[in-house]
Amino acid sequence: MITNSFFKPITNFFNDVNQKKSLSYVTIRGFSVVSNYVFSILVIYIFSKEDYGVFVYGLSVFMILSTLLKAGIDVHFVKLFYKFKEEGVPGWIKRLETKVIFSSIIITLFIAVIVYTFNLADDATNAITLFVLSAPVYVVVHLNSAKLRSISCINKFAFLNIAGRIALSLGFVFILYYVFLFKTSFIIYIAHFLSVVFLLLLSYLWTRNKFSYNKNQSKSIPQSFKSYNKALMMKSYITVLFLWGDRFLLSLVCTLDQLAEYDISLKIAMLVMVVIEALKSSYAPVFARNIKDHISLEKHIKKSTKVGVLFSFLVLITLILFGKNVLGLFGPEFIASYPLVIIISCGYFFSAIFGQADNVVEMCGLAKNYINSYFIIITLSLFTGVILSFNLGPIGMAISFSIGNIMFQAIASQIVYNKLGLKTRLF
Repeated sequence: MITNSFFKPITNFFNDVNQKKSLSYVTIRGFSVVSNYVFSILVIYIFSKEDYGVFVYGLSVFMILSTLLKAGIDVHFVKLFYKFKEEGVPGWIKRLETKVIFSSIIITLFIAVIVYTFNLADDATNAITLFVLSAPVYVVVHLNSAKLRSISCINKFAFLNIAGRIALSLGFVFILYYVFLFKTSFIIYIAHFLSVVFLLLLSYLWTRNKFSYNKNQSKSIPQSFKSYNKALMMKSYITVLFLWGDRFLLSLVCTLDQLAEYDISLKIAMLVMVVIEALKSSYAPVFARNIKDHISLEKHIKKSTKVGVLFSFLVLITLILFGKNVLGLFGPEFIASYPLVIIISCGYFFSAIFGQADNVVEMCGLAKNYINSYFIIITLSLFTGVILSFNLGPIGMAISFSIGNIMFQAIASQIVYNKLGLKTRLF
């Protein structure tokens, strides 16, 4: 009986259409992970750990800025665009997109001029400026990928959001270094910029014929969209600060070597979340479609939680046993970062026990009930992480990051239970 109960989630995984899409996502995510590792190893090997640290610093600025600029619109698109597949996209959507893109370009140019003119990043100023300039391009990529996600084009969404940027960056670095023989470390940042531009072209190609615009509908943005998007916007802002703020703040209080070690450890630990991310991507539109059908919604929540916990546990055990071997691939000096991998991995696993609570919050219109608690948790986590890092180095940030990760999923789970009467946690 225990054996049947243990393997039942695996059987469900291969029988359920949403989890088959998750499997496809996992494949692309796996490709992303491999590309990420190869990219990191290549940069460290042909240049240095310090150069990789600059890349991580620039990437944190890029991710934070691009998220701030898109203002949560992409998350809202996931909730809306599945309806527009049949009805046609209303005129106000095009107006909204134009407004977001135009404002992103203006703000980005202003920031880039300030960073470059006042040399705000010292020796890394040129690199950071290039990362800043690529942010509005990535905003458009995210908006288009959200449309694909809403109609369950998970493979294309996953490539645009997860695998494409790093895989293309790897390809461009290889070409620039080994084919064109450019030996300067600046090709790392040029390759990243080119990869984002290439993704922009792909995103337009893939969304071009998916939707038609309904010219008869009003171009006035509905008040209901504005009011709820404020909550999604704030949540996306807080989330990106949590996911990238740790590395940005570490770049200010630690050496570039330590930042590189933390980033590599985080990348390895994120293997625990691969299936969770896949489930989130495939189930987000499902949750949005079943808001009023609590029986169906609860069934999908339970399935995704069981599968997520099972695979997260298996990956956690694998990292405990072989984490040092994986770290050794990046160089012998990275093996000492093993405690970082275990701390962050455990944080991811215990947060997985609460299921897709944050995903349900976003897709079921509960984000406004979550913002205050979320903000407090993330702020305290980052602040505590910085304080601990002065004495403990990156381990301090890892401890605080992991606790914060568990807490915000736990609170999201409780909000779902209080508002919908549904349990997202495993038990």
